[in-house]
Amino acid sequence: MKIGRNDPCPCGSGKKYKHCCQSPASVISDELHTLLAGQELDSIEDIQAVADDFMSSRNLQEQDDFCGLSPDQMYRLLYFPFDSPDLFRFPEMLSMDPEAPILTLVNSIEQAIDDKGLKATAKGNLPQKLCRDAADAYLRSRPPDDIRYLIKADREDNFPELNVTRITLELAGLLRKTKGRFYLTRKFKRLRNAAGFTRLYPEIFKTYCQKFNWAYQDGYPEIPFIQQSFLFTLFVLSRYGGDWRANTFYQDCFLHAFPMIVDEVEPTAWSSAEDDLRSCFDHRALNLFLDLMGLASFEKIRGDEPFSRTVQIRKRPLLDEVVKFGFRFR
Repeated sequence: MKIGRNDPCPCGSGKKYKHCCQSPASVISDELHTLLAGQELDSIEDIQAVADDFMSSRNLQEQDDFCGLSPDQMYRLLYFPFDSPDLFRFPEMLSMDPEAPILTLVNSIEQAIDDKGLKATAKGNLPQKLCRDAADAYLRSRPPDDIRYLIKADREDNFPELNVTRITLELAGLLRKTKGRFYLTRKFKRLRNAAGFTRLYPEIFKTYCQKFNWAYQDGYPEIPFIQQSFLFTLFVLSRYGGDWRANTFYQDCFLHAFPMIVDEVEPTAWSSAEDDLRSCFDHRALNLFLDLMGLASFEKIRGDEPFSRTVQIRKRPLLDEVVKFGFRFR
């Protein structure tokens, strides 16, 4: 009896057949064997040429599991996101003034530092007054039902978004700490004076994607692939984000494209590996990436439970400024 690709795998793993014993290599091998069987080929070179053409054509075919990306596009998206300008381009200067929560925090840091610098705390963090002022400015821009209104952000330790912003600025070479004082670097001043946040934002964005560790102090397993696939998250948001969609939709897209990542997570007594992976993706890729960077709007679903984690997401105009896709979505 023929086993369907979406049927449970007969090995008993609990996975779909297409995600288990019917491996991509097996499918490709069967297709290539069928193709070669129907042709008269006189030499190994002829066979190799047919196989090369077949693989090249297959790698350019759009895949439903990849939300319409081809294997070749997915490979370059994952491994060369900033080095594939024919497919994905990240302008060094935006054509609009960006608005993003992280820029609200950058502005608070900038206003607090003069030419003499800003004294750090004994632990090397930003001082309390700056934290309180930054929290006031930040929370004023948040939705009324944002749970962060309940948090007393009087220290950098209690204000994760500010802590992430400070570290990202340091990694980008825009902020430095010398002899217990924070200073804005010449690089920060040069970019800021040249074109304001339209030039500064791309630098912060690239650093956040490449250098800042998304797993920093969040309590989840490492799962570095969530960060490595940041451009896939942007692609899916760019393609489907014109309408409000639940955060679970974006979780599903990630799991359909990369089902093997579930194996990197150990289940616990109170949650499955998939549930923990969804929660981790939600926190890192949606909340701390799309939200903090101002790339998406978030809205509670009406009638949902007060503390439900399901929200609606829609892309913001800034997304189309930050990344330019060099192909059309089908």
